[in-house]
Amino acid sequence: MVAALKEEINELKGELKIFKAAIGNGMLASKLKPHAMDVPKLKMFKGERSASEVDNFL
Repeated sequence: MVAALKEEINELKGELKIFKAAIGNGMLASKLKPHAMDVPKLKMFKGERSASEVDNFL
């Protein structure tokens, strides 16, 4: 069991080296560009509740 754990530790150390190299090269550091969204403007509140206005907005 100890030998199996040592083997797994060595595999994980190898993977860690690969990940560190990838981060150092900037492969994993790419950023997503934010996209502008078109959001409808709300009308001025007139003090009345209208289910159809809510449905139209959604």
